[in-house]
Amino acid sequence: MATEPGPEPRTASPASQRGSTLILAAFALALVGIVAATVAFLPRGDRPSALSVVGGPFRLESSKGGTVDSQALKGKPFLVFFGFTQCPNVCPTTLADLGTLLDEFGSQGGEIQAYYITLDPERDTQAVMREYMASFTDRITGLSGTPQQIERVARDYRAYVKRVPLPGGDYTLEHTLMVYMMDRDGGFAGPLDLNAGHALALKQLRKLVSDGRNT
Repeated sequence: MATEPGPEPRTASPASQRGSTLILAAFALALVGIVAATVAFLPRGDRPSALSVVGGPFRLESSKGGTVDSQALKGKPFLVFFGFTQCPNVCPTTLADLGTLLDEFGSQGGEIQAYYITLDPERDTQAVMREYMASFTDRITGLSGTPQQIERVARDYRAYVKRVPLPGGDYTLEHTLMVYMMDRDGGFAGPLDLNAGHALALKQLRKLVSDGRNT
């Protein structure tokens, strides 16, 4: 397992962490159902598919300098993962695993952009994201922005986030645990399955890149 970069993070109690993990896992599994319910309440007539209402345009600061505009991604599938740099376990573990997967995909001739969007823009400035992402593969780009920009992206991607106070006035975040696969039109193609092993995840990436979708 990869070690965490940077100083020792401050976390909630073990009981709180276990509860948060259960909540986040349940939320990730139920995302498509939640989106489908949202579509059910839209006016009758031409409706988007349940998956198509996940995602939206963004223009955020890049850990590599400058900005990333989703308009420039049109025609190319990409990956999105939400988190924050002071996340104690799940975020660095997922980033390390995803980085290894992308390195393997790249060694097979595959190419896809991956973005790690902070849900904690107050602490995760562009400079902080640049330093944090240096501990992982350069195949993943960290993105930050203003609180308003991040709030909009999280809402568009139906990403759950909750601020949880900690002793001493600090805080941590509960958030969605999922790597979003986005097709070449910017629509949600499904979650990338890292838990089942890299063989399946690589198959998902190859299909996403070849036809832009996961179905």
